[in-house]
Amino acid sequence: MATARYRESRFLTGHHQPNRMEVDAPDLFVEGELPADLAGVFYRNGAEPLYPPTEEDYHWFDGDGMVYAFFLGDGRVSMRNRWVRTDKLMLELKEGRRLFGVHGNPVTTDPRAAGTRYNTANTNVIIHGGKLLALMEGAPPVELDPRTLDTLGEEHYGGVVTTTFSAHPKVDHRTGELINIGVIARNKGRSPEIRYDIIDFEGRPTKTEVIPVPHQSMMHTFFVTENYVVFPVTPLDVSIRRAMSGGPMVAWDPDRPTELGLMPRTGTAAQVRWFEAAPRQMMHEANVWEQDGRIIADVAAADGTALFPDIHGHRRSHAETRQSLRRWTIDPAAGTDVVREEILNDRDIQFPRPDDRLMTRRSDHAFANSNLHSSDGRADGMDSVLRVDTRTGAEDLYHFGPGAAAGELIFAPRVGSTGELDGYALTLVHRDGAAETELVVFDAGDLAAGPLARVLIPFRIPSGFHCNYYSVDSPLYRQAMA
Repeated sequence: MATARYRESRFLTGHHQPNRMEVDAPDLFVEGELPADLAGVFYRNGAEPLYPPTEEDYHWFDGDGMVYAFFLGDGRVSMRNRWVRTDKLMLELKEGRRLFGVHGNPVTTDPRAAGTRYNTANTNVIIHGGKLLALMEGAPPVELDPRTLDTLGEEHYGGVVTTTFSAHPKVDHRTGELINIGVIARNKGRSPEIRYDIIDFEGRPTKTEVIPVPHQSMMHTFFVTENYVVFPVTPLDVSIRRAMSGGPMVAWDPDRPTELGLMPRTGTAAQVRWFEAAPRQMMHEANVWEQDGRIIADVAAADGTALFPDIHGHRRSHAETRQSLRRWTIDPAAGTDVVREEILNDRDIQFPRPDDRLMTRRSDHAFANSNLHSSDGRADGMDSVLRVDTRTGAEDLYHFGPGAAAGELIFAPRVGSTGELDGYALTLVHRDGAAETELVVFDAGDLAAGPLARVLIPFRIPSGFHCNYYSVDSPLYRQAMA
């Protein structure tokens, strides 16, 4: 039987429509001029389902991982993209159809998938320990060849990571360490827990700690500073039991607060202190650091979510749950466990990022993709990019035009760079109705001036998730490409 077409879904049409193809492009056309000191690799991961999903409400987070690699240097760009060949994808390829329910829902998963891990590896893609890793928070990392993108298999770190791994582990560029969390699968009657890991520059685990948490939350990110780690437990609740009874597996619980567990970076579960904030949806932070004894976290947060229904099955709109750039302050010495919140910029944003080299230390600029005119930025596309000076509130914005879909905006240091804005900013953008996608290069300190160069990819790349750039003089790049 021939493969069926995808059914109607806001995350399977328009900017999200899957291509279902792998491409090698040895020398892409460039409009403008690529800076001579922009040399490295830009990776992006996203969800592109190989087969039409089950009859459930399809979710953007559910597709198979598709990694793109753009190699930049000498004014030229080559590109290739490959599906992450997880055990899930290979089993479905063999059967010629989708077998797993949305998010691996056991109620709608075909019995033929029994014993195969639901791992899409579709959310992030990073270099650490000399390896390129495709990530999602529900499974171990999957190692890819950093040049060819061939899948090499799951990375278990010598048996330390057998269940889940964060989609957003943090690399401390000063120590070379990777800090990670993973949700521990619960046995019946067991309280929810996460696993906390420290992995050294060579990819060797040096610490693992099991941390009890208030409830099973979709903990998409966490915070790391020079001396502390913070575990955010939001009202976005995960319940297999609820799914088995016909309710949503991931749901917003409006009666829960946001709880933040603070622990010394090399500490123990007994040292965790919990702080409380108002109910907030928060999946991404720009940066987190220590300042005058306090923990400062610049995050994208909202008063609810449109991505998932609430525990009663009701879903709010994007307009009701727009994320803004907010600063959370934890003060262990203040005599209160309440987190202070202030709004730094109230534009509709996603995916805030710092100069990654400053992660865990103070940074003064946040990059993000933003939305000026779209009614639903996630489904219809974020149509602009933004940099916010978090000291002064000044913003630097570029609008791609109505109907455009801009991806995560990341800082790309120029070769030899040491300063926070000493380099470029990169994003993938698909303009409304265009046959091409563009990899756009800005001066990091002047987005409003418009692109320095546009790399033309001769097809539409579906909207995706996270990307990272590694300059040729980065220790992480040199280690992986040796």
